[in-house]
Amino acid sequence: MNILITGGGSIGKRHLKNLQQLGYLNIWVLKRQPDSTFENEHRVKVITSFEEAVGIPFDILIVGTPTSLHNESLQFAVEQGLHVFMEKPLIDNQVGLAQAKKILKNFEGIFFIGFMLRFHPLVQKIKNILHSQELGSVYSARFEFGSYLPYWHPWEDYKISYASRKELGGGVINTITHELDLIQYFFGTPDSIYCEACNLQRLDIEVEELAEAIFNYNDKTITLHLDYLQKDYDRNIKILCENGKIIWNWHDNEVKVYIHKEESVTYSINETFDVNQLYIDELQDFLQRIQNIETKHPLDFDHAVQNTELMLLMHQSASEGKKIHL
Repeated sequence: MNILITGGGSIGKRHLKNLQQLGYLNIWVLKRQPDSTFENEHRVKVITSFEEAVGIPFDILIVGTPTSLHNESLQFAVEQGLHVFMEKPLIDNQVGLAQAKKILKNFEGIFFIGFMLRFHPLVQKIKNILHSQELGSVYSARFEFGSYLPYWHPWEDYKISYASRKELGGGVINTITHELDLIQYFFGTPDSIYCEACNLQRLDIEVEELAEAIFNYNDKTITLHLDYLQKDYDRNIKILCENGKIIWNWHDNEVKVYIHKEESVTYSINETFDVNQLYIDELQDFLQRIQNIETKHPLDFDHAVQNTELMLLMHQSASEGKKIHL
């Protein structure tokens, strides 16, 4: 099986290493310039254009380029009949989304959007608890993510990274869509969205540094906080239910379930849990979908579109200063 990875940045290198660990060795990486050092270090072949890639019988395309460049990868994949694993989000604007839908209109391959947090055992535990309704109905939940952007890739200037640049699809709303995906995973599509987004000029970048959103359902209200500003990495979920609550803090490797008038229950995972396993698990799931010819699945193109539409509605609400009804 021949695999092409577009983009040799941190996520491209992660997928490359994981694929090799899984035994896939026929891998090429598309970069902007020839890079013999990269080839030797990572034991791959570097190509510099899709035109060059046409002559190679690829089976799979792993898309790890900045969000604004995703459609050119999609176009190549469709023309060559390749299965697609794409890093989230699908695209960063309405025009691009319409183009993506047009490109994949008659696509018969497997499309997979990479939301690795779905593969976290504690996220899956939360999903199971909610599904069992052992705590009764949910009436409110809070999802939070905060991480200091300059600390992400200390070896590079954060101001020129895709996460900081509007033309590449950056900004905290676009870059951090895992929590938005988990809101969909747990609760489905909301009835309305209200969002505030701001640039506090703390990082000297042109995109939003912080966002707060409210997702209203007919029977619950969900809030979302995202920021590039917290010096100490923070990621947590709190779900309030009829008969108790669920709390997950990324750092604790445990989910705590508090049941009304009963002792709390803690579900833990090993303290040595390796986050990279989530990326391996999602790749294995993608490869299994290919083997089973499953074009319809929870992380297919339809879900990627729905996630992107919600993300873009957050921008619209913030820009217009009003609640958006779906």
